[in-house]
Amino acid sequence: MIEVAVAFAAAEAAVAGVKRAIALGKDIQECYHDISTFFEKQAEIKSVAVVDTVAKKNPNISLSQATKQALDATFASRKLYRLEVELREMLIYNNSGETGLYEEMCARRDAIVAAAKEQAEEEARLERMRLREIARRRAERMQLIQNIIAAIVGTACATAILYFIWSMFHWRE
Repeated sequence: MIEVAVAFAAAEAAVAGVKRAIALGKDIQECYHDISTFFEKQAEIKSVAVVDTVAKKNPNISLSQATKQALDATFASRKLYRLEVELREMLIYNNSGETGLYEEMCARRDAIVAAAKEQAEEEARLERMRLREIARRRAERMQLIQNIIAAIVGTACATAILYFIWSMFHWRE
């Protein structure tokens, strides 16, 4: 489990680094590491919400722990949104040489996330299909076994009946 406070502090430090670099007149390319760190930590904090949902289903986690984690994630998420807006404005307005950088980055991020989501959904679909195929084969085997047993039992019953009828007519011999 990631620590929300640590990730949040790293994200804040990244935005502060970008601010200092822009204030010193550095090129936005030189801030790549800080920008990357910010978005990485933002994704980690957003993932805490998903982990919190799973943790609520876990009986080993107490209500106070779940509440604290949810509260930390909520406050950090709101503050990160404000920091993202601030970073976006710095990238758009303070860097005339790199117009459209933020929009392009967001478009590529959305495309990567969509591709990853699509791939995960495809993998899940293939797994469901595989499990259905296993269940179908199991059902076919069970049906085959039942048919064989029914044939054996039917043959045994027919043989017993025929033997009984035969023995009724030949009991004196």
